Amino acid sequence: DDVVAQLILRALGAQRGTELPRNPEEADPEKMSAKECGAYGEQLLDTGQWQAAERFFFAQLEKGEQACDPDQRCQAAGALGRLCRERGDFRQAMALYQQALSLAERQGDRRLMGVIYDGIGSTYLMQGQYPQAIEHYRKGLEIDEAAGDERDLAADYGNLGTVYLQQGDFDRAIEAYEKSLEYSIRIGADQLSANQYNNLGEVFRRQGRDDRAVEMYHKSLGIMLRLGNQQGTAQSYGSLGTVHGELGDLDAAQRMYQKALEIFQRIGDVPNAALTYGNLAIVHKQKGEVARALEYYEKSLKIKERIGDRHSAANDYFNLGALYRDLGEREQARAHLEKA
Repeated sequence: DDVVAQLILRALGAQRGTELPRNPEEADPEKMSAKECGAYGEQLLDTGQWQAAERFFFAQLEKGEQACDPDQRCQAAGALGRLCRERGDFRQAMALYQQALSLAERQGDRRLMGVIYDGIGSTYLMQGQYPQAIEHYRKGLEIDEAAGDERDLAADYGNLGTVYLQQGDFDRAIEAYEKSLEYSIRIGADQLSANQYNNLGEVFRRQGRDDRAVEMYHKSLGIMLRLGNQQGTAQSYGSLGTVHGELGDLDAAQRMYQKALEIFQRIGDVPNAALTYGNLAIVHKQKGEVARALEYYEKSLKIKERIGDRHSAANDYFNLGALYRDLGEREQARAHLEKA
């Protein structure tokens, strides 16, 4: 299964422009307000510093509870839900999102409800549950259209584009991504622009328009490097690896995937590390290095089964079955294909 463009990341209550410490080791949540803890946690999460982000989200939650502030409790629960989702803990992510949604509904805060609907949609998307993902993304889109928030609309159209991409509806995916890119460029949201360049590259790649795909991926990579976004940088390297592989430059593909894998492992992005193992397996199979291909497929499968990603696990079982079949090991092939 290819590395797919990362889902649009939504900030829950981050206070843009707030002067906050650059080094999380020097930051003291005890000296920060709940709102500042949440804002700083979002900055850390967006740049792949997940462990540090978790510390500040828990501080935001604790301060919100102590102050009987449902708004901060809601934002902290939603942010922790997003963190769990990115780590592949979908069950915990959904529980946290539902908690946040209940608090937002109780307050009548429709903007927060829209953000949480998007988070729930992304959790369903990462599990391959597309109808549920579209349902929740559209709920968020309706709220943001009524509010006229262009940043949120950019994220909404990007999310819908990703579902259409996964379903193979490329024309609707391009339309949604271009709408998102239009909004993000207009408001100067570089992170969102980078995401949409990467997403458009993925659509063009799947259409066989490799030159356009490489162009889009490099635009995304340039922005991600400038922003210092480790996860986004890894995503772009992975995407470039896929294009190089399809163009037959297997050594370049392997280099790109290895760069991506190193970053995903360093920041603890378990789902994308699993996908990258799968992509490296494909490259080694194409190079005739069967033992390495089996090793990487097994590493990928082990992670996907552990985090409950049945959709992607099915792909690995199928790929392993096909590989065993080519090796003449019919019983192993049958067992894996039946599992798939």
